Amino acid sequence: MIQRRQFLAAGAALACVPPAYAAAASGVPVSGALAFRVCRNGSEIGSHTLTFSRRSNTLTVRIEADFRVHFGPITFYRYHHQGTEQWRDGNFAALDTETNDNGTQFEVHAARTTSGVSIHATNLAGQIVPPDTIPLTHWAVAVADARTKLFNPQTGALLAETLQPRGRCTVALADGVRIPATRVALAGAAPIDDFYDTTNLWAALDAIGKDGSHITYRRL
Repeated sequence: MIQRRQFLAAGAALACVPPAYAAAASGVPVSGALAFRVCRNGSEIGSHTLTFSRRSNTLTVRIEADFRVHFGPITFYRYHHQGTEQWRDGNFAALDTETNDNGTQFEVHAARTTSGVSIHATNLAGQIVPPDTIPLTHWAVAVADARTKLFNPQTGALLAETLQPRGRCTVALADGVRIPATRVALAGAAPIDDFYDTTNLWAALDAIGKDGSHITYRRL
């Protein structure tokens, strides 16, 4: 069976996403949308899409991830995640997500307050966490900063993972064309590599699941 942690690692919505800082808007595409083909061990299992809209000083990001893992004609794993993030003046302001992880439901509601970030989530008591806490969101240009605290946008739980820049490289997009990129690694129990192109747009993701399977996102 596919391990739930594996999909969290993939960030699918897992929705899960690297921290954005005051320069978060630099990861916003001119087209207002990003879309990814998601594969497991080279076989396509679904998609991850993001749409961006701006009004005044507020950026709204809508995220949807949908995966189905098949064994022959049988679907033995289904995952659907949808959420909305808000960023004001480049800083995290609020998040609302709903997730169906193979039949297990999650909701997370987070908002910045004068005393910190308030997080309410399924199976977690409401909590106020430090004001520099943000969701792990992959679309934003990753800037390694050990002082920044992360929370999981699917479960609301605080994360111990940290970001580590790994330098320049090349990475393939969904059409197979390789482009120059910057790689950033999320170090922790569920390692992830995110790749950003020369215009600071999220281009790809690689992750290894607990069962050794290789999860990839490639931008369409």
